Amino acid sequence: MTSQSPPRLRREMSGLGGLVITLTNLSPSIGVFLAASDVIHQSGSWVIGAGCLAVLLGVLVSGLYAELGSAFPHAGGEYTILSKTLGPTFGFGIAISSLLTNPVALALSAIGVTDSLREVWPALSPVPTAMGCIVIVSILAALSIRVNALITGLFMVVEIAALVATAVIGFAHPHRDLIATALHPQMTNGHGGLMAVPLGVMGLAGAGAVYAFNGYGSAIFFGEEVKGARRKMWWMVLGALGVGAVTILPPVAGVIVGARDLGALSASETPVLTFLHEATTPAVADAISLGVAVAIFNAMIAIALTGGRGLYAAARDRAFPEAISRPLSRVHVTFGSPWIATLLLGLGGLFLCLVPLNTLIIINGNSAGIVYALLALAVIRGRRTGSTAASQSRMILHPVGPVIVILTMLSIIASGLASSGSGRTGLLVAAGILCVGGLYYQLVVRHRTDWAHHEPDEDPHLT
Repeated sequence: MTSQSPPRLRREMSGLGGLVITLTNLSPSIGVFLAASDVIHQSGSWVIGAGCLAVLLGVLVSGLYAELGSAFPHAGGEYTILSKTLGPTFGFGIAISSLLTNPVALALSAIGVTDSLREVWPALSPVPTAMGCIVIVSILAALSIRVNALITGLFMVVEIAALVATAVIGFAHPHRDLIATALHPQMTNGHGGLMAVPLGVMGLAGAGAVYAFNGYGSAIFFGEEVKGARRKMWWMVLGALGVGAVTILPPVAGVIVGARDLGALSASETPVLTFLHEATTPAVADAISLGVAVAIFNAMIAIALTGGRGLYAAARDRAFPEAISRPLSRVHVTFGSPWIATLLLGLGGLFLCLVPLNTLIIINGNSAGIVYALLALAVIRGRRTGSTAASQSRMILHPVGPVIVILTMLSIIASGLASSGSGRTGLLVAAGILCVGGLYYQLVVRHRTDWAHHEPDEDPHLT
C-alpha cells in the first residue's frame, strides 16, 4: 500500500472465524428464547414442525446466499448483490432499509439483554443498561475483525451451554411423546384446554420459525475479510445454518416434551422462561437467564459488525453526499475496521433505546421474506445474464430451488398481510422503507456521476 492509498478492509480472517461470527448473528439463543418462544405462544407444539420446515427452507436459502456471496465477496451484502443483479433500485432499497433496521435491531437486542438480566437482578434500570450495552458493543465492533471472531467464539461457548441445559431439562422428565406431539400439534383453546392448530395459525407461525433461523446469510458481509472467501462462502453459510439447527431444535423440542401443561405453556407470553422456572430451581433458571443475556449481547456484536460494513460499503460507493460518504468510508489504520460507520450505527441504536418497544418492533418488521424472495430472483437473473459467473458455489436444484423459495415467501407474506396486528404493520413498514430506498436512487443518486460500486482487490487466497 502506497502512502497515497487509503486503508482498506484486511483479508485476514479464517473461514472458521467467519463461520463463528455468522453463527453469532444467527444467535441460537434468540432463536429459542425469543423467536421460538413466540411461535409456541402462537401455535403450541406446532413449533416443532414449523422449525423443521424452516430448516428445510433454510437449506435452499443458504444456497442463494452462498452462490451470490461467492460471486460478489464484498462488504456490502445484499446492497451490493441486488445492485449488481437486479439493478441499483433494488440495492438502494436494501441499503436504506438497513440504515434504519440495523440500529433498531441493536436497540431491540439491548432491551433483550436487559430483560434477561432483570430476571436475576430486578432492580436494574432498563434504558441505562440497554444503552450501556450498546456503547460496549460499538467499541468492541470497531476493533479488528479477528479480535471480534475470538470474542464472539468465547461467548458462543456460554450460549451453547445454556441451550444444552435447556434441552436436557426438558427431555429428562418427559410428559408426552415427541413424535406424536409433532405429528398432531395442539395449542391452547383460550379456556384452559387444548385444540388442534388451525392451518392459518400454522402459516403465521411459519414466519416466526423462519426468523428463528435467520442470520446465516450474514457471512456475505465478510467477503472482503475472509481468506479464500469465494470458495469458503458455501460452508460458512450452510455451516451456520447446520449448527443453528442442532442448537435450536433440541431445546425447543425439550420444552414441548417436558412441559407439564401444554395449554398453559402455549398461553404464556414467555413460554420457554416459564417452563424453566417451573422445571428447575431458581438458581438454575437464573444461570440460564444469564447465559441468554450473554448470547444476546454476543448477537449485538454481530449486528454491529454486519451493519457497520454495510453502511461502509454504501458510503465507499458514494451512495450519500460527499460530506457524509467520506468519513463513513474510512478504515482504521490499526484495526482495519470501518470504525466511523460502526460507531455511527451504535449511536443510532442509543437514541432508539428511548423509543417505545412496540414502535421498534413495528419498524423492524419481518422483512426476511421480502429479502429472501429478492435473492431468489437475483440468482435466477444472475445465471441468465452471467453476472454471477465468478461464483464458486452453485445453488442446487436451480431454477426449481429459487422458485420454491419465492413461492414460500409469498405465502408467508400473504399470511402476514391477512392477519391483524403488528405482523401486517411490520410487513407494510418494511415494504415502505424498501420503496423509499428505491425512490432515493431514482430521484437522487441516478442523476449524479460520482456513484459507482467499489471493486475490492481480488482475493489472493483463491487456491
